[in-house]
Amino acid sequence: MDRLIYTALSGLTARQRGQAVTANNLANAETTGFKREIIAAEGRWLRGDLALGAGSIARAQAGAPSLATSASHGKLLPTGRPLDIAAAGEAWFAILGPVVGGTATEAYTRRGDLHISPTGRLENGEGRPMLDIGGQPIQVPPNGTLEIAADGTLSMLTDGITAPLTRLKLVAGGSKETGFDKGPDGQFTSRDPLPADPAARLVTGTLETANVQTSAALVELVEQSRAFDASARLLRTAREIDEAGSRLIRMES
Repeated sequence: MDRLIYTALSGLTARQRGQAVTANNLANAETTGFKREIIAAEGRWLRGDLALGAGSIARAQAGAPSLATSASHGKLLPTGRPLDIAAAGEAWFAILGPVVGGTATEAYTRRGDLHISPTGRLENGEGRPMLDIGGQPIQVPPNGTLEIAADGTLSMLTDGITAPLTRLKLVAGGSKETGFDKGPDGQFTSRDPLPADPAARLVTGTLETANVQTSAALVELVEQSRAFDASARLLRTAREIDEAGSRLIRMES
């Protein structure tokens, strides 16, 4: 009976987390540059040298959910707005990440709905400062028009005169080997700052949509809900079997 109960418990835990992940994907279906998460089963086993006994083995969960991030990119949506940019190919934008141990870190995103803050800082739609090729937040001088080239070069147009300003830091992205992964805030980080990629390009007047297919996510949410109900019914069946066995023992005694 323990095996049945803990197998059902494993299913309930996995389906519950899967529903939360899918709901989060749906909630961010309109978020620019959002990368959807994928729920997967992760096997677990007990080490034989621990000598935990048969009781502990029976109570081991059959598996646990683990998260992965879809590598696909969203669609490019033309907006015509000069400060809307989309990373081309496998490029990523470098932004100012969270402060860890009193030191500001570097993060990466595909979100390119830029604006200039009241303090003159270039930020994306989440208010994250964009970094230049030297890894510093970009300050935009007042009284001019900001222009962005395909290679990330920033220029200021003032009274008909164009002056170079700096260049956005574009990286080629990382891998699992470099610790490139999505954080709880939705931004991607790496163990070490990624180097700028001189071959990376962007598209101006365009935004990348989230790589979430709403209809598919809704179907997935329904399937997860039904699977959760099935695991719950399995628990109820286990209880009924246990109660029936207890009644038989009382009758025999």
